[in-house]
Amino acid sequence: MRRLMNGTESRRGFAASHWLCFLTLAVALMAVAAHADVAVVVTLGASQAERMAATDLAASLGVIYPHEKFTVAGRLPAQGRSIVIGSDERTKRLLRDAAPAAPESFAVATVKEGARELGVIAGADTRGAVYGVYALLEKLGCGFYLSYDALPPPRTEPFSFDGWTLSDAPVVRDRVVFDWHNFLSGCSTWNLADWNRWTDQSQKMGYNAIMVHAYGNNPMVSFTFNGKTKPVGYLSTTARGRDWSTMHVNDVRRLIGGEVFRAPVFGADAAQVPDARRAAAAQKLMHGVFAHAQQRGMEVYFADDVDTISANPQELIRTLPKEARFPIQTQVVGWMGQEAGKLWLANPETQEGYRYYKAQVAALMKAYPQITTLVVWFRQGGTPWLEVKVAEMPLPWQEEWKGEIARTPEAEKLWHAPQMFAIGKIVRALERALKELGHDRVQLTAGTWDFKFLAPCHRFFPPHVKLIGLDYNALHGQPQLGDDESRRVIRDVAAHRPVIPIIWAHHDDGNYLGRPYTPFAQFSSKLADAKACGFGIIHWTTRPLDLYFKSHAAQVWKTTKDQPLRATCDDMAMRSFGGGARETMGAYLERWVTDAPNFARETTDFFIDRPLTNITQVVTGCRERLKLIDRVDAAKLTPAQRDRVNYFKGLEEFIAAFFLTHEQFQNAQAALKKGDLAAARAAMADCRPAPVIEQFAKFSSLGGITRGEQGSVVSLNTRWLPHIVRLRQQLGMEPVRYNFGPTSHDPLAQASGRFTFHFDTEYHLWQTLGTQETGAETFVAPRADDEICRSGVESSKAITLTLRPIAGKKKDTTVLPAGEYRLRLLMFDPVSKAAGQRVFSVSVNGAVAEERVDVFAGSGGSRQVLERAWPVKLDRAGCVTVTLTPVKGKVLVCGAVLEPVSVPVKPKP
Repeated sequence: MRRLMNGTESRRGFAASHWLCFLTLAVALMAVAAHADVAVVVTLGASQAERMAATDLAASLGVIYPHEKFTVAGRLPAQGRSIVIGSDERTKRLLRDAAPAAPESFAVATVKEGARELGVIAGADTRGAVYGVYALLEKLGCGFYLSYDALPPPRTEPFSFDGWTLSDAPVVRDRVVFDWHNFLSGCSTWNLADWNRWTDQSQKMGYNAIMVHAYGNNPMVSFTFNGKTKPVGYLSTTARGRDWSTMHVNDVRRLIGGEVFRAPVFGADAAQVPDARRAAAAQKLMHGVFAHAQQRGMEVYFADDVDTISANPQELIRTLPKEARFPIQTQVVGWMGQEAGKLWLANPETQEGYRYYKAQVAALMKAYPQITTLVVWFRQGGTPWLEVKVAEMPLPWQEEWKGEIARTPEAEKLWHAPQMFAIGKIVRALERALKELGHDRVQLTAGTWDFKFLAPCHRFFPPHVKLIGLDYNALHGQPQLGDDESRRVIRDVAAHRPVIPIIWAHHDDGNYLGRPYTPFAQFSSKLADAKACGFGIIHWTTRPLDLYFKSHAAQVWKTTKDQPLRATCDDMAMRSFGGGARETMGAYLERWVTDAPNFARETTDFFIDRPLTNITQVVTGCRERLKLIDRVDAAKLTPAQRDRVNYFKGLEEFIAAFFLTHEQFQNAQAALKKGDLAAARAAMADCRPAPVIEQFAKFSSLGGITRGEQGSVVSLNTRWLPHIVRLRQQLGMEPVRYNFGPTSHDPLAQASGRFTFHFDTEYHLWQTLGTQETGAETFVAPRADDEICRSGVESSKAITLTLRPIAGKKKDTTVLPAGEYRLRLLMFDPVSKAAGQRVFSVSVNGAVAEERVDVFAGSGGSRQVLERAWPVKLDRAGCVTVTLTPVKGKVLVCGAVLEPVSVPVKPKP
């Protein structure tokens, strides 16, 4: 019996052991299955955009589930878990009645198909499938913004399709991201990788179009007609190109905060080729930009100036027979380089005049076949086509105009009605050219600043032409979408033809740094009320504009239509700073984007061109918001999250420091204006811009500095710092420093930057004067020991230099205070082989300071630096004139420094 019992127990133990092994094996097999490769399937006929989105999905899922492997495949495995992405009918059939149908819509769901478990991302079209990918990733915790991606912490659990149920569709057709060419802090300095990232991030947020604009001088637009090629300018850098107050500097690494640069010149690689290749390089770059956008399935809007002087090249138009062109009288427009006098315009309704316009379209479409919308762009006044008078138009036009006004007399009172009538001729010619050249798919559009143009363009342009208006008055707190009466201006035209309002993320004419504008509340409803077919956002920099783009993108999709700002802030906080910081940083972001200042401008010589106000309130606001940030437990953040928190902390600290520093500058200006030099000096003693600029460079480097932030470092150094240095020189607190050498200028530049600066190894600021500034020839001498003497000016005639504070206006009358100074001249003779070959005299304020200066003899031989110094006394406020007069050979000078020695100042009673 005992043996029997022992045998039974033995058999039971054996069975239990086998059952345990079976369970262990089953669990192991399940674990293997759970961690088997997951195929991300796109069909062979899928678009490039879908394939790129599939690649992004596989990479992102691999980060979220680091223990799984996600592989892009072209065929569905026979069993197991797979992800299917597509807009083809087979993919949509997997979802049956839940398949998306509206344009650009998507649906995500899980499907059982035999031995397969499928996660299906189906789009009504290519864009829908792509948007579905990024919407799904956002549901899984990712965040996509203009300047960065935020990924959630890695998960430890196995991958599953839990929660893979969502669908969405846009509520407006056109969603455009528009970066404007002109500034060093904008897209003009981007390389292809920067452009492509901008396109990618825009698409991930739900936008469907990119837009660029070309001034008439932009090298990315050129054409040849009758054997002559249209002149072009430059993509501006810190060494070439002068558009819109671009200043030049010897080496950006020498700037305050210059550690953010790796090379001496800041600008796009395409802008740093030899001059003869600049147009080809710019066009190659932009071709790559548009090709990538096309691969991504994005629309490409190209706005081309038609009315400016550079867009109407006279050397080409004059090749037309006289019957194909007509003369007008123009006024002076200084920023555009337009002089008063006769100007010729091409008549697009003549055979040869039309051929001129067709040549432009042919060249543009050959360079950029990816363009889907060509925008005829014009300004609001002053340009040739905006000033042409009816009496100057060809006689047939005059007769046609009379007929049009007889038909609708009220049209004559519309904004620039005759000029819109004339530009309508260009619009029709370009549309005809597009069709004749086989580009019927390209939509023709027209646009300008503000919305006064809508009514006259609606009257005189073809009815299908879309109109695009830049909401310029956001600068003055009066956005066109802001109230019902303002929206009526859009609505009255948008009820009959498509209209796209372009809103501003920030403003180049006054609200450039700091926060973006506060996003519109109930944005989708406002667009609907205006009957707009969509919207666009104009901008230059990328960070910290992310919240502005994200809020408006979210508000024009069905599931998040009119999403409140706080909800977007909380969502951005959770994704960017972690779940633990959601409430605190959500509250911070809402207060920041609502209450923080936006200030400064990029379009003049002055970074701050109007007094800063409410400074105490601004600084207090920064400190209060910093208290919110300080509540975040930094120890619980990932390195990326910590960088983002510290970025906003640094931004707040920079804003406060900038306002306090500029307040001292303003106080000093006010005191000087009253004649109180003592008070002005006291204020300037506390005005220290260098640490402020260093602060900007430091926090902007967190998470990787953007091109826009690098451009702003240049702006702070060349359009803010020089004016502070200049005021210190006016007060006798700092030497006046000029060096001499080659300077680069751009005759086609608009609102051209005038100054070239030199930062020496000790961060002293010199203004560089060359041929255009002095009238003398320049030379370079790279072997000179003193870097200031590695270039200079020389002349066989006398050179007269007026030494006054740097960075003055063209007709500057700024003076130095009375007192004692020391004048130093730095010289280097690169050619003389013996004494006596180059001799000149030096006079200061009309009195001879030294009769014979022989650089070779005085320096002790060939290629040696000579420095001469003389005391100078100003009995009253004024400037110092230095005249170099040749005795034998040419005069020369490399550097001039006027140092204050004793400038007594009595306090004003």
